[in-house]
Amino acid sequence: MKSLLTNLQMRKKFILAFLISAFIPQIILGIILFLNLHSIALENAVSNTKRNVQDVKNKLLDVLQNAVDISNKLYLDKKLLGILSTEYNDISKLYEDYTSYTEFSNLISIYYKNIHAIRVFAFNPTLLETGEFVKIDDFVRRQKWFVHAVEKDGKILWELVFDNDPFRPQYYFSLVRLIKNSFGEKLGVMVIYIKKERIDEILSQNGNTIVVTDKGTIVAANDQNLVGKSIDITPFGGDDRLVESVKINQQDFMAFVGTIMPNVTSGNYLKIISFFSKKEIFKVPNRISFFAFGVITTDLLISLFLMILFSKFITDRLTALNEKVNQISHGHLDTSIEILGKDEIGQLAENVREMAKNIKNLIEQVYLAEIQKQQILTKQREIQFEMLSSQINPHFLFNTLEAIRMKAVCNGQEEISHIVYLLSNLLRRSITVSSELISLKEEVEFVQQFLEIQKFRFGDRIDFDIQVDEELFDYKILPFIIQPLVENSIKHGIEPKVGKGYISIRIFKRKEKIVIKVEDNGIGMKEDEYEKLISRLKSDQKDAHVGLKNVYTRLKLFYGNEFEFLVKSKFESGTVVEITVPRKGDE
Repeated sequence: MKSLLTNLQMRKKFILAFLISAFIPQIILGIILFLNLHSIALENAVSNTKRNVQDVKNKLLDVLQNAVDISNKLYLDKKLLGILSTEYNDISKLYEDYTSYTEFSNLISIYYKNIHAIRVFAFNPTLLETGEFVKIDDFVRRQKWFVHAVEKDGKILWELVFDNDPFRPQYYFSLVRLIKNSFGEKLGVMVIYIKKERIDEILSQNGNTIVVTDKGTIVAANDQNLVGKSIDITPFGGDDRLVESVKINQQDFMAFVGTIMPNVTSGNYLKIISFFSKKEIFKVPNRISFFAFGVITTDLLISLFLMILFSKFITDRLTALNEKVNQISHGHLDTSIEILGKDEIGQLAENVREMAKNIKNLIEQVYLAEIQKQQILTKQREIQFEMLSSQINPHFLFNTLEAIRMKAVCNGQEEISHIVYLLSNLLRRSITVSSELISLKEEVEFVQQFLEIQKFRFGDRIDFDIQVDEELFDYKILPFIIQPLVENSIKHGIEPKVGKGYISIRIFKRKEKIVIKVEDNGIGMKEDEYEKLISRLKSDQKDAHVGLKNVYTRLKLFYGNEFEFLVKSKFESGTVVEITVPRKGDE
């Protein structure tokens, strides 16, 4: 075999080499391309569905948490329990109780973005039906959601409930919960209807995604024809996972499945399923692969024809080039290559020359890149360690605070219960804050809660006053730009002061801008301290006034030169911080 190859003419050797080194590898590359395109398309689809599920989980949990909060509040509402327990013989008394009970409307006004309606289906036959109180009849008793609520005996359930509103009858994804009195007697079933538009908004941003109960009932979907239908969820298990095959509407799909349980007292859980069809996602890779195979085949045929036609001419030049390449391959990187022509062989010769020049540089670059890579990995490990060291489970904090609050309520400690509630809100806000703009009203409410906690902490030593131009409530500002100023006033101004401290917050408009003015009667700053603070605001140094520094830096990054940041202070008289930012509406 070896002697046969040795005795072949150079042209035939070249053709044989072409078949072995070009034809077969390109076919293999074509197959690899085809498989990789399929793999990439599948990975992208799985990644998108996983991201869709996580996005829906995060947004849906916020919505469902509103319903859970309402449910917990109404479940312990003594006035509601009294109405449901009372046997009314006097219509006027019933009307009076109905009129005085406004908790439903108050809660709807607070959670109107996420909650459509609140109704209580009551066992009490002496109640009159309204839009909020409904008598339980045989039709209601036969409904699956009603049966499940009674069976779960007070646990929170997530069900699909039909609202027979004469103007807009339709199914609603709802929270269902049995209401009992302190003796365990069944008084009614509350139904909190999640706003359908909000659910549709969440799902519309996340492709083919559905929400399914633990019994397999589809309670929300982009395709409204799927709502109310059932699927088999037994193969999904309890953890988030990729499912190779799930049948939806008589069609097989691949899906990523996530599980959420909005409340630890829930009687059931929900599945978030984002799905896709392999056939659809492979259409584009198939077209690209077929086109690539066509190009490869054409290229091989043309190359083979030209190879045969110009084999002798090419052979001579390749032989000369081969000699030069052999010299370079043995380490002679300065070898001179004199191959005339600007065709592929000439270009190859030029590339070989360039290759020889770059090899040393490449070796050095690879070495330096490896050093940099190790430095980056070391820095990443340090950052990850710091992050892991500072993490704490927010659910543990919220659940613990809620347990403390409920204990305070049970013991009649209303003030402590209120402060714990405010603290829980502050922690939740701190954890979920993002770089997105929020309304001025939200920021002011957050500062109000923070000051109420400080008032509880310091008692009569501190007082505050907040005055806001209500026309500015709906304008957008950066989050967490007022609270650090207030905290700075308390820490550096009020705490060291002997006597009663006072903080004044004024928010008003000046021309087309919003002015935020925080003033305290604390100890103020000496002239040298004041000058030192002003100089450090615009530097990279860190000092005790890190709150002011952070606010200034964030304002600078977001507003550029469109904001003003003024600090005035007089020793033993107090400090004034005034921020001026452009007015921004909903964007």
